[in-house]
Formats: sequence, structure tokens, C-alpha cells
Amino acid sequence: MLALALLAACATTKKQESEQVLHELLGLLPGSYDNLAQTRQPGATQVPLRLMIVPVEAPLVSDHVFYVQEMAADDPRRVLAQRLYIVEESAEPEKPVMAQFDFAEPARWRDGQNKREIFRGLLPQDLRPRTGCGMTFTKTDEGFTAEGDASKCKVAAAGTGETLRSDLHLELDRDRLSVKEKQTDMNGVVMRGGEEDSWYRFVRRADAPW
Repeated sequence: MLALALLAACATTKKQESEQVLHELLGLLPGSYDNLAQTRQPGATQVPLRLMIVPVEAPLVSDHVFYVQEMAADDPRRVLAQRLYIVEESAEPEKPVMAQFDFAEPARWRDGQNKREIFRGLLPQDLRPRTGCGMTFTKTDEGFTAEGDASKCKVAAAGTGETLRSDLHLELDRDRLSVKEKQTDMNGVVMRGGEEDSWYRFVRRADAPW
């Protein structure tokens, strides 16, 4: 009986620790970001971008949902990408996971950071899962790191629609979000992100509209 009680107590503690890590990630991930400081550095090859990661209520989809919109830094009307993140606990203690989805009708959700109420009507059929492109987060002293599985994550190339493998990495803390993605074709030829420093280093802004 004592052994069973100890096992139950241990399981409860691990559950609480996992919930605490998830709660911390949910508070740290959303934000308004740009990489303008990075693009001013000598020799920088990254283009200037704005990035919004917005917590939204989508009760028919999941509990922890984020709308993501990437824009040109000099013209927020020029939307470059839209996506949905769903974050939840995993079977591995203290290792939250994040699934990625595209929209069936991107224009319908455009600029969702300014009209978050529209996501209350979001349905599973409005989304297209990026199968195999989930990311696993690891807690660090500063925040979190995350990585996907390049052997499973396949995306369509912009323009041609060719199938590419995507190797995605994130680093997150209170002030910054850094993103690195290397894409290769099915023969292993690097199509994007092969530069020596291919990280996009975003700095958190103070203008999040929520």
C-alpha cells in the first residue's frame, strides 16, 4: 500500500510539473515580433518581417490555440503566411508539443489578430494539418527550445508546389523568438535555409493588440 501511495504521489507531482511547464509556454509564446534589428547587421541576408502569434478562443478545435500571421515589416498589408498552432501536453513529462495547421480558406481569417472573435466559429474542417510537422518543446533556463522531425515533416514549395522536407527549430525567451527552417528536396538538395546563419531572430514588440 505504501508503494502504491508513493507511486501515486510521484505521478501527481509529474503531472503538476508538466502542467506548470505548459502554462509557462502558453504565457511566453504569444506576442508581436519583428526582426528589424537583425536585418540592420552587416552582411545580413534575412528579409525584414513582422510576426504575430495571437492567443484565440477556438472551442470547437482545441483549448490552447494560436493564430499566426507573418507580414512584410514595411507593409503589414502584405501578408506572407498564415497558420494555426495548437499546443498541448504530450505523453512525455514536461515536453509540451505544438501541432501546425494551414487554413482551407486563408482570406477568411486574414488579420485575425485584430478580430479574434472570429475564431470562436473555427471548425476542424476549416484546417489542413501539417502532418508530421509537430514540434516538441524543452524547458531551458531562459525559456524554451523546440524542434521538429525533418524525416516526417513535408511541405509544399512556394511557387512550384514541390514536396520538400522541413527541418524546423525554435528558441524562445521573454524578449526573443528565433526561428530556423532548412528545406531540402527529396534528394537532399538544400532549397532554403542553407546559409551559415539562417536563423530569423525576432524581438518582442510592445504593440500586441490584445
